[in-house]
Amino acid sequence: MNIYPVKRPYFSDDPAKESMALKIWLAVAVISAAFLVLAWPLTRSVEIISALQVLQAGILEYIFRAITFLGDDEFFMVFFSVLIWCVNKSLGFWTAFILLSSATYSNLIKDITLLERPPLEGVTHPEGSYAFPSGHTLTAVTVWGYMAVRLRSRGFWIWAIAIIALVSFSRMILGYHFLGDVLGGFAFGIPFLLVFLWLSNMLYEKGLLDKYSMPLLLVLSLAVPIFLVLVLPGVDPPKILGYLSGASFGYVLEKEKIKTSVKGSLGKQLLKVIIGVLVLFGIIVGLGGVLPSAVTILGFIRYFLGGLWVTLIAPIVFSKLGLSEQE
Repeated sequence: MNIYPVKRPYFSDDPAKESMALKIWLAVAVISAAFLVLAWPLTRSVEIISALQVLQAGILEYIFRAITFLGDDEFFMVFFSVLIWCVNKSLGFWTAFILLSSATYSNLIKDITLLERPPLEGVTHPEGSYAFPSGHTLTAVTVWGYMAVRLRSRGFWIWAIAIIALVSFSRMILGYHFLGDVLGGFAFGIPFLLVFLWLSNMLYEKGLLDKYSMPLLLVLSLAVPIFLVLVLPGVDPPKILGYLSGASFGYVLEKEKIKTSVKGSLGKQLLKVIIGVLVLFGIIVGLGGVLPSAVTILGFIRYFLGGLWVTLIAPIVFSKLGLSEQE
């Protein structure tokens, strides 16, 4: 599997195809935003969502629940951990970075708009959870879009576009979001992805990350998330930013000091995944009583430890157990 840094062109080496792809992404964002502005009442129609409920019948419900799981935090938490441990540390970390940063961005918009989810009989929504934009849609756009740019594979692009569309559709079919929430995910998610790609390209071309000292990067990985937790509303930022802080802190240290290899036999890779995921959820779930999310600083510390486990402690443990070698 070839994994490339983010550099222009993002979508195709053919200038005409690159221009066309960029125009299509921007067109989807603009059309989604225009539809929200011009047909706002229609985009929040309960009748549209109710009509889609017939697609939940029988096995289809389980299929759509499986599809929507591909946009859940739990799935992504395991997914990019496996990438970091077994595939490519850079791809795994930056996939996690765009997921967590775009999730923070999505939650901020939700806490500003405070729009309720569809009031459908038989559909239970998390308490204090708001609808606009659809976080699943927005993070599907950013995560799968980012990975497709890094992998530069036509097959993966097809997969990414299909998953983005299916996850978005599943949110309406399961009654969790209005049409407008999904459109909001595209309207806000695509610009976020394009800006992230532009910044990543600039960092790569100018080699800015390599110019910063390790102590400075470690300080930034702590200071920036802590500052954002203090200023952002809601209960999710301490968890999301705690995880991002721990993962960033660990990634910088592992990259400079530990330098374990992701390569290994199938048996060793499976052991890494099993041990790594069990300990990760032991930290996130098992320490919930000791470090509850209800107390901001304690929730931040718990998720910080989860992120630190993935990018630093787990690679050290794998190396000690003979599951990973040094690069």
